[in-house]
Parts: sequence; C-alpha cells; structure tokens
Amino acid sequence: MELLLIWFVLVFGFSFLKSFLKKRFAIEQEERSGIPVRRFERWTAAVLMIAIIMLILFFVDAPEPFFFWVFIIFLTVNTAQVFLEWKFLKGSRKYQMSFVYFTATALALLVFIATIRWQIG
Repeated sequence: MELLLIWFVLVFGFSFLKSFLKKRFAIEQEERSGIPVRRFERWTAAVLMIAIIMLILFFVDAPEPFFFWVFIIFLTVNTAQVFLEWKFLKGSRKYQMSFVYFTATALALLVFIATIRWQIG
C-alpha cells in the first residue's frame, strides 16, 4: 500500500513539475507561434503506455524487475525524444525543458526502484 501511495505522489509531482517547466521555458508561446512541440511528446507517451501495459502482463507478481524494465524503457524512449527534439526543433526551447524533466524523472525513478529493493530485499 505504501508503494502505491509513493507511486501516486510521484506521478502527481511529475505533472506539477512538467507544468512548472512549461511555464518557465514559455512552451505555450512556442505552440502559439506554430512550432510543433507536442509531436514527440505524443509519440513518447504512446510508446511508454504500450510498454508499461506489456510489462504489467509479463511481471504481474514481480515488482522489482517490472520497475527496472520501466526505467530502462523510460530511459531509452526519453533519450530518443530529447535527441529528436534537439535535432528537429532547432528554434525551440522544448528540448531543454524535456532534458530537465527527463533528468528529474529518471532520478526519481532510481530512488523509487531503490526503495522497492530495500523494502523487498
């Protein structure tokens, strides 16, 4: 039950962090100016959702390997997102926001995985 509570706190914290970073980097202004900043976000969200659903089916009773693979897939997909945003959205600050968000989220996932390993092991 504690892990579920920590997971929900992390998810809500990530959404607040993302909205703060969007305001800080003025991403809404870039969207209004015609730069397609949401294109890679949609791709990343779709891949992560499909991967998490597949991992849930494979690792029903094993939370440690589940979160390890979630972290690996998250790392791979978000690295690709930051690279593609950097490469194709040259005039945008979106890749900077994605990089800061990606780094904070990866560190939080590492702490969460370490917590799970500590509680299980």
